[in-house]
Amino acid sequence: MTASIVAATFIVTEGDYLEAVIEVGGQRLHVMDEFGGGQMATGAPLQAELWPVLGEMDDWDAIFRANPGREKRLLRLDGWRYLALGVVTQVDPVICDCALLPVVDAFYTRDARCVGAYVGVTLARLDACLA
Repeated sequence: MTASIVAATFIVTEGDYLEAVIEVGGQRLHVMDEFGGGQMATGAPLQAELWPVLGEMDDWDAIFRANPGREKRLLRLDGWRYLALGVVTQVDPVICDCALLPVVDAFYTRDARCVGAYVGVTLARLDACLA
C-alpha cells in the first residue's frame, strides 16, 4: 500500500487506534486514529498520512460495475469503511487513482486493457498517522 500525505483538520476522536474524524479538502473522513488525536484540539491543523487498508478481495465483476458515474472519490460505507472509486492508472501492480489517494494492489491483473477503467474497491479501513 502507498500512503498519501494531506493537509487535514482534526475534528474528533474516540481515542488512539479508534475512530477519528478529520477533514481533508472539505470532506470529512472517518479514520483510525494513529496520530494522537486525544492530545489535539478540535480544529487543529495536521499533516496526515492516509493509508488505505483493503478488505477481502471484491468480486472482479463487482469491481468493474461499482463506478458507473466514473468518479474519483471515497464514498463512506459505515464506520471507517469506504468504497474507493477511481480509475486504473497502471497494472502489475494495479494502481487506482481515487483523488485523495492512490489504492495500490486493489486487485491483480497484468491486462493493460484495464488501464483507464473506472472501478470501485472496498477499503476495510482508512488509517491516518502524522506525516
